[in-house]
Amino acid sequence: MIYIVGLGAGDDSQLTRGVVAKLTSGLPLFLRTAEHPMINFLEENQIAYRAFDDVYMKHETFEAVYEEIIETIKEEAKKGDLIYATPGHPCVAEYAVKRLVDEADAVVLGGQSFLDPMFAALAIDPIEGLQVMDALDFDYEAIAPKQHLIIPQVFDQLTASNLKLDLMEVYDDEYEVCIVKAAGSSLQELKWVKLYELDHNFKLDNLTTIYVPPKKEN
Repeated sequence: MIYIVGLGAGDDSQLTRGVVAKLTSGLPLFLRTAEHPMINFLEENQIAYRAFDDVYMKHETFEAVYEEIIETIKEEAKKGDLIYATPGHPCVAEYAVKRLVDEADAVVLGGQSFLDPMFAALAIDPIEGLQVMDALDFDYEAIAPKQHLIIPQVFDQLTASNLKLDLMEVYDDEYEVCIVKAAGSSLQELKWVKLYELDHNFKLDNLTTIYVPPKKEN
């Protein structure tokens, strides 16, 4: 059995007892990435893990990365039960999870997505209208400008540059957007910038999300 858990958006205080119990069960643990605040919890509790960060360096496309992760997990699961852990919630922006559930003996145990901490950090109400669009598969023509727009996976300058150009098709160059880092954790940081500054010398990582507020009525 493959137990798929989410590490949440912050530290271990956000995890359910069930997820903590599974992480401390002694089963082999595989992480999509070790770039996450929960690594401190794992290391403090001497929980061994294997992370797939090196796989990202081997391939030129994310499709190839996810394919290797999926095949590795499936092969390892033939040896016995294991845990595959992702940032946030496993069912939010995790292509490999869907494949594992469809193709292997896998069960999703849950976790907190990055969205709840985002709502709290930005003090926004999603009932007003919300779009969540992946930076790696972004389509500016699908933007609803009068809704809140949250864009995860803005992890490097190239991604930010491409995103900026797409957003400029809909918003003015000086429209203010927010760079949100590590929402919900002790490392949380919010930085409001002009859209044209989005790729200007900011340190970005896999915990970086961009928030674009709704356009006001003219």
